[in-house]
Amino acid sequence: MRRQPHPEIIARQSHQAGLAIAAVALEFGVTETDLIDPPRASSHLRFARQIAIYLINTVYGLNPSHIARIFAKDRSTITHALKVIEECREDPVLDLKIIHLENFLKQAPKTQILRGEAA
Repeated sequence: MRRQPHPEIIARQSHQAGLAIAAVALEFGVTETDLIDPPRASSHLRFARQIAIYLINTVYGLNPSHIARIFAKDRSTITHALKVIEECREDPVLDLKIIHLENFLKQAPKTQILRGEAA
């Protein structure tokens, strides 16, 4: 039987994913809700969601299965998004945008949830 992650780890990962989603929403001029649960996603919105998925995976190390649960998508959809963005990084303008987002997320304060308190 698989061991469930500790609730503090789940809370930290949810916070990290939320931060990445918020940063991408601001950068791409969309709402966080549209990134997570779009009614009908335009190509711009799909691309922004793929960027968020990529950042959650590369900056915070969440695996595709966990990211799939966050976005209510199939794991194969998450894996596809990771491949799409990796290939798109050959575009120097997009690569620079992703680097800026990665740096922002890496510099964000670390939140530790201990006994119900944020540090």
